[in-house]
Amino acid sequence: MKSNFLIVWILSFTLDYSCFGQSTIKNQIDIKLDSIFSGFKANTPGIAVTVIQKGKVIAKKAYGMASIEFNVPFEHKTLVRMPYSEGREFISIAAALMESDGLLQLNDKVQEYFPQLPQWSSNITIQDLLNHSSGFADEWATLALTQASMTNRIDKSQFLQFLYNQPTPSVEPSKGYMYSNSDFGLLRLILEKASGENLSDYMKRRVFQPLDMKDSRIHNDREDVIPNHAFSYTVGENNTFKLWLKDKTSPGGNYYVLTSANDLEKWASAYTDPKSFISTAIKRLKQNARVIPVLPGKNYVFGHNEKILGTYTATVHMGVSEYPYLARVPEEELTVIMVSNQFQPRWNLMKNVLSACLKIETKPPVMPDVTVEKATINQQQLELLSGLYQWQVPLTFQSFMPRKRFTSIVAGKGVLRVVYSENDTLDLVQLSKNKFRDPEFPDVFIFYQSNSDSAQRLVLYTYDGDTIQMEKTKSAIQKPVSKELHKLTGKYYSAHLDFYLTLVLNERDELVVKRPTIADKILEPWTDGEFRLSTDYGEYSSESWVRFHYDEQGNVTHFTVSHPRLMNHRFDKLR
Repeated sequence: MKSNFLIVWILSFTLDYSCFGQSTIKNQIDIKLDSIFSGFKANTPGIAVTVIQKGKVIAKKAYGMASIEFNVPFEHKTLVRMPYSEGREFISIAAALMESDGLLQLNDKVQEYFPQLPQWSSNITIQDLLNHSSGFADEWATLALTQASMTNRIDKSQFLQFLYNQPTPSVEPSKGYMYSNSDFGLLRLILEKASGENLSDYMKRRVFQPLDMKDSRIHNDREDVIPNHAFSYTVGENNTFKLWLKDKTSPGGNYYVLTSANDLEKWASAYTDPKSFISTAIKRLKQNARVIPVLPGKNYVFGHNEKILGTYTATVHMGVSEYPYLARVPEEELTVIMVSNQFQPRWNLMKNVLSACLKIETKPPVMPDVTVEKATINQQQLELLSGLYQWQVPLTFQSFMPRKRFTSIVAGKGVLRVVYSENDTLDLVQLSKNKFRDPEFPDVFIFYQSNSDSAQRLVLYTYDGDTIQMEKTKSAIQKPVSKELHKLTGKYYSAHLDFYLTLVLNERDELVVKRPTIADKILEPWTDGEFRLSTDYGEYSSESWVRFHYDEQGNVTHFTVSHPRLMNHRFDKLR
């Protein structure tokens, strides 16, 4: 009798063996999850996580709040709005399904659906839209030149007119690469023409209902009242939380998805079934899918990223902003689902859960020693450290155009100061002769110079584990004299946007950009003959770079505005 009981116990242990390999499996996983998600509390946004192995749910935990204001806990049934790029997986699958339904072909020319598109786009296909290789300008980045916020409403006719008016491609059609929300906005309109129904209705009928994802949907109207729909939050000043009310309302922004952790269990199940229509659609997409060429590893444009964790390869479902909602390790038949109503990158959280399940030791980021050493630095040495430092950053997901970022270091009286803007500076705390730290965060600034002939360098170790290399620029910021600045004033016109702006000099001899729809902006002189223009994107500001162009007589003909998703947009000077 005793031996039979032992056999039953061993069999039970074997069947319940999880990624942690413990008999008290649920308690072990719960302890791990409680530690990983300890930052989500009763006064914070929420998160739900589900761990599945070999088709069995082995952990299911939720933390924080769906509504901080009304004290509503976050649950697995809570609906959250995925960020925009996460919606690419769903709309891409819709395109593959419509092909299997005989409604379209992925090699169809986009002009077959919208003949007024510019002549240069005559050979662009639906597949090019899926691959972000169309050459169509990004509506968000470009229209930000004319709007006070990316959240301004853009309707279908305005969006199409924006595409119809584009004089030249942003990148070489079918060959170049630039992440463009216009591609997926146009894709949605094509899918609706091909199917004869709104994309949200098609997805409900063709995808969500067959998978029994009862609450999931492609969202159309942000003003809809939807049961269990959580408020979204972002982090404000002093680690407080603010409501996220900045949804982009345009064809390029209206394909985002509402879903829940419960519904994503069914989505995950469809992926593990090789005969499911979702698995078939993904196989079709991978036939011609483009790996984002500016990123290391395999990052498919439709939102599947292959991440290496130890000896394992995880397929992570997430967009370019690192908001993973699903991760699969087929070798271990492991799936992790994670959804949250906090708009903050959370790949590190997903990585920690996967690493715990796979028994991969995670090491905290190595930070430099912050012990204060007895070292003095005189004013002359402080002056040598001051200057404009350019970040040595890799290419981003956006394009092959490098992103320009700078940190300005100035020497005050006996102190080294980081200058973010005229009204935003930070005095650093000295740790040693060449080492300083942020007075509030454990960010550490270390200056060094390999030899007397090399450029001064700066390494910033951030509190979240990033290491940022910078190099002091050779040319300082030089403001042109008033006479040269006066040549730049006048009225300018963009034929693409059918939009005018005016450049004037103010009483401080600053070049001011005046637009009828946006508050005035200062055009700041920068290095290498460029000017810096701060561009509002709703949630944050970004930097665009303006360069003026001249004819043989030295007269200004036009200027161009550039950043990784704004390829030399042209404004011609009016005579």
